Parts: sequence; structure tokens; C-alpha cells
Amino acid sequence: MGKKSPKSSSPKLQQATEGEDFNPLANLDEKKLKIFNDFKKRCEELELDEREKTIAWRREYKPHEITAEHLSFENSTGKQYVNGKTKENLPVIYQRPSRENTKTYERQIQLMVYTLERAIEHMDEKRGVEQVALMIDFSGYSMFNMPPTSVSKQCLDILLNHYPERLGFAFIIDPPMIFNVFWSFVSPFINKNTASKIVFVKGEKQRRNLLHTHFEDNVLEAEYGGKGDFVFQRNVHWKNEIIHDRKKRGLPELTIDEMDTILALQE
Repeated sequence: MGKKSPKSSSPKLQQATEGEDFNPLANLDEKKLKIFNDFKKRCEELELDEREKTIAWRREYKPHEITAEHLSFENSTGKQYVNGKTKENLPVIYQRPSRENTKTYERQIQLMVYTLERAIEHMDEKRGVEQVALMIDFSGYSMFNMPPTSVSKQCLDILLNHYPERLGFAFIIDPPMIFNVFWSFVSPFINKNTASKIVFVKGEKQRRNLLHTHFEDNVLEAEYGGKGDFVFQRNVHWKNEIIHDRKKRGLPELTIDEMDTILALQE
């Protein structure tokens, strides 16, 4: 059933706004019109500046050159991957900081960027999907897994400044005290629209109630109360990731020995 168009509380106003020559700025005096135009120009300048910064960042950082082969060991524990979609058809990125296995911080950031790019590939543009969902599960997290604050800030900067409005929503599952401290530090710098999309989930009851609002049972992974049977296996899932990535780049298939060597890489 389609949505009904909202009715104007004033028939005269509705009639006036339906005219071909209706101009919402026509009744503004010169001073107010100047304020409006100055504000509009500033917004356009800021938007252009942000786009230019992102273009410059992509030119310098070269996310398109990050390969699955390069990240083979970095993601050997399955700490970050794309799996399934929400009820809203958003591709889902799963992140598990407790599975952190390296101190190669630059490569950790590259994995995040690579995963974002892969999630974007999964978007159904024909259905108007332009956002992703994040599932960040801190279960089992400790100080041992924690990257330097500078790395966390750099990840946040990339997300907020170079993937603007890509976040549909994010579930932060069982965040530890150390994350709460970090969040209290960075949250003032996050715009209200983005902050409103971040949901903290604590305990089994909240997992069950909140996650099932956005996930079908057969898609949500079993450890979150769903019936999805996905379990990350490096020799299966990252092997397929490498095959996909090489095919996308127009590169020849690897031999069995070459693939085994890459999947066996340690650092």
C-alpha cells in the first residue's frame, strides 16, 4: 500500500505552492536572501572541498591497489569480512577485534579499507542501496588486542571523511570499558546523524531483540541468535577472496601450489 501524500494545513498555501511559478525565496527580503545564498555557497564549497579531499586521498592511498593476496595473513583469523545482507538489503561487515593477530598497523588499516570496498561491491544499486551495516563484536577483547589510539583515530578518520554517508547502522556488541573510554573521547567529533546510527548492544537479551529487528534468521550468524551457518575458514573463504580479486583484476589463476603458499604465509 502506497504512502499518502501529506496534506497542507492551509488550502491557500497548498494552492500557491502548486503554481508553476512558485518560488520559495520570493518573499525573502534582500538581507535574508543574501544570508541564504551565502549559506548555500558555503555548503557547496564545503561539499566540494570534502570531495576533493577524498579524491586526493584515493589517489594517494590507492585503495584499488590493495589485494587479497597482500592481506592473506592479516585476515587469516577472520577478524573482518563481508557476509550476507540485512532486511534493508545492506551488505554486512563483521569485525571481531578479539581476533587481532598482528602489529602491522598499516596493513590493519588496509584490511579495513579493502573490506569497505568489497562491501560497496555488494551493494544493489538498482534498488538504491548505498550504505553498509557494521557488526563490531568485542566479545573476548582485551588490552592485548588493542591497537594504538592513533591507529583507531586514523580508521575513524577514513570512515567519516572518505566514506561519507556509507554507514547505514552499526551494532557495537559487548563493548569493554576501554572502548567506552575511547568512545567518550571521539564521539564529540562525530556528527549527530552518524552518531544516531551507532547502537550499543549489551547482553544476550539485547542481541536477540535488536539484531532480529534488522536480520532474517537464516542470515544472522548463529552466535548472534540466528540460524546462519557461516564460519570463517581461511583455506576456504580467503582462497575464494583471492580468486575473486585476481579475476576482477584480469590476472591469471594461481596454481594449487601458488595458492597454498599464499595461504600459508605467516606475516
